[in-house]
Amino acid sequence: MAIIDKPTDYFNTKLYTGNGGTQSITGLDFQPDLTWIKDRGDTGWHQLVDTVRGATKYLSSNAANAEGTEAAGLTSFNSDGFSLGNNTNYNSGDPRTYASWNWKESATAGFDIVSYTGNGSARTLS
Repeated sequence: MAIIDKPTDYFNTKLYTGNGGTQSITGLDFQPDLTWIKDRGDTGWHQLVDTVRGATKYLSSNAANAEGTEAAGLTSFNSDGFSLGNNTNYNSGDPRTYASWNWKESATAGFDIVSYTGNGSARTLS
């Protein structure tokens, strides 16, 4: 097993305040491959966005209709963080505070994002 000298090269938490418009969240020191965003003062939505599905596609771990598209949510993954539109689950102008947990896909860190299409047969995924 590899020893990771600087864990923040692969995972970083970023807190931010919504502004109701558009904004870039920076300071991660890497481009995230998975970002999980949660409003810190609300019991509402958990938004998980990854680079395999694409920036405007999300999963909500707290809902039965868990997958969707939101053009005004997380709009892009950037070299040092991510950009947001004005959707209130990501960037309310109330203002609300948010937590984002960010992972970089890496075999060294033991984190992988896999996409597959089922065919009705048993499969083994990495």
